[in-house]
Amino acid sequence: MRRFLPQHKESAIRNQRESQRILRPIRDEQEIQNISAVLSLSQMYKKPVVLTLYEEFKTRSITGIVARSKHGEFRLDIVEPFSRAVDWEWIGYRDVLKAEFSNEWTEDVMIDS
Repeated sequence: MRRFLPQHKESAIRNQRESQRILRPIRDEQEIQNISAVLSLSQMYKKPVVLTLYEEFKTRSITGIVARSKHGEFRLDIVEPFSRAVDWEWIGYRDVLKAEFSNEWTEDVMIDS
Protein backbone atom coordinates (compact mmCIF):
# COMPACT_ATOMS: atom_id res chain seq x y z
CA MET A 1 0.00 0.00 0.00
CA ARG A 2 1.41 3.39 -1.00
CA ARG A 3 1.56 6.23 1.45
CA PHE A 4 1.89 9.89 0.66
CA LEU A 5 3.70 12.47 2.72
CA PRO A 6 1.28 15.21 3.82
CA GLN A 7 2.85 17.80 1.50
CA HIS A 8 2.61 15.42 -1.47
CA LYS A 9 -1.03 14.72 -0.71
CA GLU A 10 -1.81 18.45 -0.48
CA SER A 11 0.01 19.06 -3.76
CA ALA A 12 -1.93 16.26 -5.50
CA ILE A 13 -5.24 17.67 -4.22
CA ARG A 14 -4.28 21.20 -5.34
CA ASN A 15 -3.29 19.93 -8.81
CA GLN A 16 -6.55 18.00 -9.17
CA ARG A 17 -8.53 21.10 -8.14
CA GLU A 18 -6.65 23.30 -10.64
CA SER A 19 -7.41 20.85 -13.45
CA GLN A 20 -11.14 21.37 -12.79
CA ARG A 21 -10.92 25.16 -13.28
CA ILE A 22 -12.89 26.41 -16.29
CA LEU A 23 -11.93 29.31 -18.52
CA ARG A 24 -14.17 32.35 -18.69
CA PRO A 25 -16.08 32.19 -22.00
CA ILE A 26 -15.67 35.13 -24.36
CA ARG A 27 -18.96 36.86 -25.19
CA ASP A 28 -19.54 38.64 -28.48
CA GLU A 29 -20.91 42.18 -28.73
CA GLN A 30 -24.48 40.98 -29.45
CA GLU A 31 -24.51 38.79 -26.33
CA ILE A 32 -23.23 41.68 -24.22
CA GLN A 33 -25.95 44.00 -25.58
CA ASN A 34 -28.66 41.38 -24.94
CA ILE A 35 -27.49 40.87 -21.35
CA SER A 36 -27.39 44.62 -20.78
CA ALA A 37 -30.92 45.07 -22.16
CA VAL A 38 -32.38 42.27 -20.02
CA LEU A 39 -30.71 43.61 -16.86
CA SER A 40 -31.91 47.16 -17.59
CA LEU A 41 -35.51 46.05 -18.15
CA SER A 42 -35.44 44.00 -14.95
CA GLN A 43 -34.35 47.05 -12.99
CA MET A 44 -36.76 49.41 -14.73
CA TYR A 45 -39.87 47.20 -14.41
CA LYS A 46 -38.89 45.24 -11.25
CA LYS A 47 -39.34 41.94 -13.06
CA PRO A 48 -37.42 38.67 -12.45
CA VAL A 49 -34.60 37.45 -14.66
CA VAL A 50 -32.69 34.18 -14.80
CA LEU A 51 -28.92 34.60 -14.94
CA THR A 52 -26.21 32.10 -15.77
CA LEU A 53 -23.06 33.15 -13.94
CA TYR A 54 -19.42 32.24 -14.41
CA GLU A 55 -17.49 30.91 -11.43
CA GLU A 56 -13.96 29.50 -11.49
CA PHE A 57 -15.00 25.86 -11.22
CA LYS A 58 -18.59 25.83 -12.51
CA THR A 59 -21.44 27.93 -13.81
CA ARG A 60 -24.55 28.56 -11.75
CA SER A 61 -28.05 29.87 -12.34
CA ILE A 62 -29.78 32.41 -10.17
CA THR A 63 -33.16 34.14 -10.42
CA GLY A 64 -33.94 37.59 -9.08
CA ILE A 65 -34.68 41.23 -9.79
CA VAL A 66 -32.02 43.81 -10.53
CA ALA A 67 -32.38 46.36 -7.74
CA ARG A 68 -29.41 48.68 -8.22
CA SER A 69 -26.44 49.04 -10.48
CA LYS A 70 -23.12 50.81 -10.28
CA HIS A 71 -19.90 50.78 -12.25
CA GLY A 72 -19.05 47.17 -13.08
CA GLU A 73 -21.65 45.45 -10.92
CA PHE A 74 -25.32 45.27 -9.98
CA ARG A 75 -27.36 44.11 -7.02
CA LEU A 76 -29.74 41.21 -7.61
CA ASP A 77 -32.57 40.78 -5.10
CA ILE A 78 -33.40 37.11 -4.67
CA VAL A 79 -36.51 35.51 -3.18
CA GLU A 80 -36.20 31.80 -2.44
CA PRO A 81 -39.29 30.16 -4.00
CA PHE A 82 -39.93 27.62 -1.23
CA SER A 83 -39.04 29.46 1.96
CA ARG A 84 -39.82 32.96 0.60
CA ALA A 85 -36.57 34.10 2.27
CA VAL A 86 -35.29 37.36 0.82
CA ASP A 87 -31.60 37.82 0.07
CA TRP A 88 -29.43 39.88 -2.28
CA GLU A 89 -26.08 39.58 -4.00
CA TRP A 90 -23.73 41.96 -5.82
CA ILE A 91 -22.75 40.48 -9.20
CA GLY A 92 -20.09 41.68 -11.60
CA TYR A 93 -21.33 42.32 -15.14
CA ARG A 94 -18.35 40.37 -16.49
CA ASP A 95 -19.58 37.24 -14.65
CA VAL A 96 -22.96 37.15 -16.45
CA LEU A 97 -22.81 34.61 -19.26
CA LYS A 98 -26.52 34.66 -20.09
CA ALA A 99 -29.53 36.72 -19.00
CA GLU A 100 -33.12 35.95 -19.87
CA PHE A 101 -36.52 36.88 -18.58
CA SER A 102 -38.09 34.55 -16.06
CA ASN A 103 -40.97 32.36 -17.23
CA GLU A 104 -43.19 34.58 -15.10
CA TRP A 105 -42.57 37.56 -17.34
CA THR A 106 -41.90 38.29 -21.01
CA GLU A 107 -41.49 41.47 -23.03
CA ASP A 108 -45.06 41.00 -24.35
CA VAL A 109 -46.41 41.40 -20.81
CA MET A 110 -44.27 44.51 -20.33
CA ILE A 111 -45.54 46.07 -23.58
CA ASP A 112 -49.17 45.37 -22.65
CA SER A 113 -48.76 46.97 -19.21
